Amino acid sequence: MAASRNTASSAASRPAHRLRELLQRPLKLELRGAQLHVVLADKAERRPEAPAGASAGEMLRRGHAELGELLRRHPETRQLMRHLAFTEAQIGRFGSRALKLEIPVPVLRKALEQFDLLLQGAPSEALACLRARIAETVEVRGRALEIDEDTETRPGSLEVIEASHSLFDEMERSWTGHVPLDNSAESPAR
Repeated sequence: MAASRNTASSAASRPAHRLRELLQRPLKLELRGAQLHVVLADKAERRPEAPAGASAGEMLRRGHAELGELLRRHPETRQLMRHLAFTEAQIGRFGSRALKLEIPVPVLRKALEQFDLLLQGAPSEALACLRARIAETVEVRGRALEIDEDTETRPGSLEVIEASHSLFDEMERSWTGHVPLDNSAESPAR
């Protein structure tokens, strides 16, 4: 009796299993004569996943550590390249938030110039990644600043123009409206 139950349950699960396999297959288009048909493609082969490299946060930490080591090796650099030293300190304090919010874009631009002067050779992978992150931040946030500087696109922008007294009176009437003063509209006596 137990054998018949296993056979029955496996037979019941086969259609569901088969349906699941069908739904996981990719779709492809085939041209048959003058007609276009959507058909199920062969089961997609799973590619072996590439070994996961370091995350963006990990690369930022490595780049920050190497930059800090480089600045410690040459202590006078902190005095000469203050924007870069400030950027290194802020990344150490705030992490990626420093690049996104804390450090002003002009400071990041100058730090990027100083970074290039300091690394006049082939930088390590972590330092190259850090430089790329700073450059990307300067580009993205710099573009946002340029858009924000345009007064017409800034939310709540106000344009002031000269107007004659009569035009001002006319506009004021349209803003405030008039409520007729009528004796009949007064409230009844107390």
